[in-house]
Amino acid sequence: MNFSTWDTLFNLLLIAFWFRIWTDDEDRNVHFNPYLAPIARLSRTVLRFVEPVFLGLRPRVVAVIAIGLIITFRALVAPRQAVWMLTLGLDRQPLDGALPHVIAFSALSFGCFLFRLWGISLLFTWVGAHRSQEHPVSMLHYLARPFSDVRIDLRPLFLLLYGAALIILLDRFGAPVRMGFGLPGTLVWSGAEAVPSFLKLVVLAIAAWVQLLPLLQSLMLMLIIGSWISMFTHSQGLALLCRDWINLLLGPLRRYPIRVGMFDLSPIVFFFVIGLAHALFMSIIVAGYNALA
Repeated sequence: MNFSTWDTLFNLLLIAFWFRIWTDDEDRNVHFNPYLAPIARLSRTVLRFVEPVFLGLRPRVVAVIAIGLIITFRALVAPRQAVWMLTLGLDRQPLDGALPHVIAFSALSFGCFLFRLWGISLLFTWVGAHRSQEHPVSMLHYLARPFSDVRIDLRPLFLLLYGAALIILLDRFGAPVRMGFGLPGTLVWSGAEAVPSFLKLVVLAIAAWVQLLPLLQSLMLMLIIGSWISMFTHSQGLALLCRDWINLLLGPLRRYPIRVGMFDLSPIVFFFVIGLAHALFMSIIVAGYNALA
């Protein structure tokens, strides 16, 4: 059994409570954003329901407790024989079936989810999306807090350090995967291996960010398919949703559409260019990583 789908669903639930920790319930920008408003309503409804159990604690404190409970619950329900793999530069699975190790792995799963969210936020910040007032951009900004509140010039360093810390913890609380997608090997912090391991750690943290490109590629493919479905079904809501997020992914490139007749081929070109960019960057990273082995 593959636990990856359930793992992702748990992380999507967790991000609703994480969002509540960093966002004021009275923020008007949230309530007028069609993408953020449902998340805010979900977290508010659940927190108000459980607040009496926690003796009137502040909603932010209750949200932190809820995150801890969900992380623990995921560790408890994850089948011990299931395929549960995290990829962040390297690939790891739970070290063993001991509950403390599985809970730590569950927490790391959410940490990796935040890394991907923050990495995507950084990517779109670099292409100037942070200056836009569009709803998807605003949603990305709110969900990426507190990372999106850090000064823009410090975010790459912050993300690199955060990714390195996650990789160290994954290497400590995870077991290597034979057939994974990440880079092979382990980090050794004693003797002559310490310096090469530190350099490997930097390379792995960069690789973890580059590994976000296939995620964007998959998202673009789903949006392309969704936009085609909206054309044939005349669904205005689906068309608007796909257009908003395609525009976000294209960034400034949307000002230079590639048209053939009435069809805009820019999303398809983006899909293939992202795939080529990922292959190119990963080949450079793998060559550098292997040189340190």
